[in-house]
Amino acid sequence: MEDKFASLVNLLWEVCIRNLNETLTEDETNKFSNNDYYYLLVIQSLQRPNFSQIAERLSVTKPAVSAIIRKLIQMNLVEKLQSKEDKRMYYVELTEKGTHILQGDKAVYKWVTDTIRNIAADETEYAIVEHIISELVDKLEGKTYGM
Repeated sequence: MEDKFASLVNLLWEVCIRNLNETLTEDETNKFSNNDYYYLLVIQSLQRPNFSQIAERLSVTKPAVSAIIRKLIQMNLVEKLQSKEDKRMYYVELTEKGTHILQGDKAVYKWVTDTIRNIAADETEYAIVEHIISELVDKLEGKTYGM
């Protein structure tokens, strides 16, 4: 089972990387890191965050956020928008290109979920798989796995 699980994870990762390569230029792909990806996820989940909110969520400094945001702006993955109420405040939003990267990955995850539902013999079997995945996520989030 361990080998099959490793194959599944690697195949899913391959599809996500292919989506990234289709969205970014070769130069952008070479500059893009896992860290950049997490910034896109955080920006999407916080829905138009300011720099402080991003820094807090990722437990990094505002200067660190500024450096990554500059890079993501240059790659046209996010844009920085000045607040109309407080001109000192800036918000970050995903561009269409940044959104496309995350939507491509979400489509892969939906395919996996739909495929599991189609493979499951019935709702009970599907619920068991869903429970196992939920428990794995909980353990990973709590970092209670042993390596």
